[in-house]
Amino acid sequence: MSLSEDIVSNLRGYSKAMYSTWFHYKPARLLLDGGEGACSTLGNFVFGIEEVFLTHGHYDHISGVPGLIYSRASARGDKEKPLTIYHPAGDELIRLQRDYVLKTCGRLPYELNWEPLEPGQEVPLGRDRDRGFVRGFATPHQRRSLSLGYRIMETRKRLRPEYGGLEGREIAAIAREKGRDAISETYDHVLLAYGGDSMPIDPDVVAGAEVLIHDATFLHRADREGNTHASMDEAFEVAEAANVKALALFHVSSRYTRREAEKRVLQLIEQYDFKPAVTLMMLWRKTTFRNGKIVRAQ
Repeated sequence: MSLSEDIVSNLRGYSKAMYSTWFHYKPARLLLDGGEGACSTLGNFVFGIEEVFLTHGHYDHISGVPGLIYSRASARGDKEKPLTIYHPAGDELIRLQRDYVLKTCGRLPYELNWEPLEPGQEVPLGRDRDRGFVRGFATPHQRRSLSLGYRIMETRKRLRPEYGGLEGREIAAIAREKGRDAISETYDHVLLAYGGDSMPIDPDVVAGAEVLIHDATFLHRADREGNTHASMDEAFEVAEAANVKALALFHVSSRYTRREAEKRVLQLIEQYDFKPAVTLMMLWRKTTFRNGKIVRAQ
């Protein structure tokens, strides 16, 4: 199984435009957005969540957060594990939700933190070991307040470009003489990029990502009213320009049936001659496409 396939297999969630969106990524112990139904679906898996990353304050992305907070205080599990909720700085709707929780939840048995983020800020992951980090980026969705997307990243090492044409024995000799640090450089690699609700994301921001989760509210651009959500073909264009390893589509409007959405994905794979795997995340099910065919529906 490739890394991108492993990442998609570890994504669990729900997505229906205007109703609820949330994704649990277990390896990083985090929740991306917190729409309704998250804690009731995840059950005791909520105790493994260490961070929640909210993209913006619309109801369908934050309505499940109070339930998550309350359930971690009363259900069976580790009730002392801290929880941090990261959110776009200055979002008034999230501030109102935070105030509601603080006034109604009483005294929690664990530490709860609400942390505002600006684009470019980083959050290290892993309290007991390094799990990489999350870096936020601005997304084109709301005009009156900041919306954020998130990149789960890790720092890697690679051979410096100037040594790329040398043979192995030559590289080994330089490493012995100058040390391994002299022949290598570090770089940040995007494992998972989640744009939340948005118009098309800047491809440079998610370049080379293993998996890109992109808004695909409309099957056709002509269906769109207003400039707040992307169409499915725009998501393909971003993924192609960013050279991602895999594309996941979410937030499909309920005006479309699953069959219509799957048919449109097949059309776009052929139209763009798109080689990476594609996953349609519609409601609680995932449909995976490879080589222009549906290979798995969950």
